[in-house]
Amino acid sequence: MCVRISFAVRSGSPIYDPESGLITLPGSIAQVHRVTAVRAVLSELHVPQPELGARCWCGESVDLLPRVPEQRRSEQVVKHGA
Repeated sequence: MCVRISFAVRSGSPIYDPESGLITLPGSIAQVHRVTAVRAVLSELHVPQPELGARCWCGESVDLLPRVPEQRRSEQVVKHGA
């Protein structure tokens, strides 16, 4: 996959960074709206999108799942270690 997705507090930086292939979305965006937001950014970049999901330039599906499972990000794990 050519494009990567990041969720962070926006600090005036552009939504899409062409050098790193990174789309930065607000961390507060609801999970149900993430695909729509990514599709909108990719459509603005003239990347054809299928009916469902989001696709990169190369044709692969864009992965919007967190890299770390939810249970590993809990407060207990952060304070006491895994």
